[in-house]
Amino acid sequence: MKKMIGMFAYLTAFVLCALPSLVLAQGAAPELYGVREVVVDYARFDNPKASDSCGLSREMVSSILSKSFSGTSFPAVMSIEAKPPVLGVARIQLIPQISTYTNDSLDCISWISLTAENKANIVVPPVQTARNLRVIYWQSRMLASSGRTTHEQKVIDALKSMADDLIQRYRVAQPPEISIK
Repeated sequence: MKKMIGMFAYLTAFVLCALPSLVLAQGAAPELYGVREVVVDYARFDNPKASDSCGLSREMVSSILSKSFSGTSFPAVMSIEAKPPVLGVARIQLIPQISTYTNDSLDCISWISLTAENKANIVVPPVQTARNLRVIYWQSRMLASSGRTTHEQKVIDALKSMADDLIQRYRVAQPPEISIK
């Protein structure tokens, strides 16, 4: 009996040690693998009054992101132009968020965040109640600080840089096309 328990313990230890290697051997998909639609949401401003005084607007953010994604392989659709979701087509949201603060010396400081995410309801044991799950596929944050007259351009440059990074990540995450000759 002792021998059997010892064998079982040895076998269990071996499986537990080998299991992570087996899981890693299968590999994992990159974060944006297989995403076919990205709905670009309207910009969210934490302090609209400060954002407005620094020359920032929802239209400006939407315009910059739209221009950055046009002509690329990135499947971005502005939220106003988005069609209803199609079953079997992977769709996520891109949410721009800007927190702007001003001080007495006429400086503007903006914390800019772009988040590609999706939300779902799932049941996670041991409780059989659906819970909200937020999956973040990609996120980038940047701080822009300048005077009020140049702040809009600083934020535009930051958004373009973040969009370029997202486009590059998307390209790398997609499988190579197979060509038959």
